Amino acid sequence: MEDCIVKINQILDQLAPAENRVAHYMLENSHEVIGQTIDQVATACQTSKTTVVRLCKQLGYKGYKAFCIALSTDLASGGQNRISYQDVSPTDDLHTICQHVSRHNQAAIADTMRVLKEEDLARVVEAVHRASRVDFYGVGSSGLVALDAQQKFQRLGKETQTTLDPHVQVVTAARLSPGDVAVLFSYSGETTDIIDTLESVKRAGATAVAVTRFGGNRLSRCADISLCVASSEMLVRSAAAASRTAMLHIVDLIFFGVATMGYDTYKPYLDRTHLEGRAKRRAQKERRSR
Repeated sequence: MEDCIVKINQILDQLAPAENRVAHYMLENSHEVIGQTIDQVATACQTSKTTVVRLCKQLGYKGYKAFCIALSTDLASGGQNRISYQDVSPTDDLHTICQHVSRHNQAAIADTMRVLKEEDLARVVEAVHRASRVDFYGVGSSGLVALDAQQKFQRLGKETQTTLDPHVQVVTAARLSPGDVAVLFSYSGETTDIIDTLESVKRAGATAVAVTRFGGNRLSRCADISLCVASSEMLVRSAAAASRTAMLHIVDLIFFGVATMGYDTYKPYLDRTHLEGRAKRRAQKERRSR
């Protein structure tokens, strides 16, 4: 289910001043807005009707009326009773830190499911299932997500490449072919190295999948399919924890979707890798016992 309140929170830092005023007004007066006309909202925010409509379209709605219908549905289904994001304070004790970080990660997954379009996820699952090669790209903490994805899809017998070196990424991407898939991870969607890799993917003719934050950014605009994640990175950005958690969740959704779609094909690979892993652990245990 799409959640317009989550969407507004996700794009606040991307808005022009007038649009930002409207967005904050909608968040602070959500129950009142659904009964107000566009003229009343524009007047309350000291802006024009055009600005209100522009914001609604940025959120993915045809106009103000469509936004109000979505907001009304959101509120009726308890949309405001979501887990809140709260930053860690230097004065917090360990118990409080554990509570805040846990809630932050839970909220990132819950909000991601509210903005994720299942039809786009289905398109990605289908493309990855049909592809013989699937590459994963990211830098920084997003690169760790790419490594996790590569490890998972190797178990399905897919040819897959990934590297944390941006210079090697463009060379690797250049070897893709039409029918291959490249999944690019970047929460901001503006990381220059990932945009460079995306351009290499596009020149190679492969399908480009973006996993990035909700809202307009260069990565989502240029990719063939974009899967949105939701998070609110606070002051203490410990390895961009919540956004990383949200992207790892997307990886799991794609993996299980693909594995289920082609279960008979993938099961022998899954069985083989499971047996090899078990044999490795047994050999290590025997070496330690000598």
